[in-house]
Amino acid sequence: MNITINGQANDMPQNSTIAEVLQHIKQIQTGGIAVAINDTVVPKGKWATSQVAEGDKILIIKASQGG
Repeated sequence: MNITINGQANDMPQNSTIAEVLQHIKQIQTGGIAVAINDTVVPKGKWATSQVAEGDKILIIKASQGG
């Protein structure tokens, strides 16, 4: 299925979870990030059970310190 991750098209197997999507993107560390599907933030505790669907837009935001 086709999904968009941070503005880039990606192909993932049907019924993939957010956790599986994050494993697919190997350069992403899961600490200090937030994930939203179609503008709805998904709590980290639900990443292993929340499935993505064809055409979903996923936004991954990494927390950073600022001043």
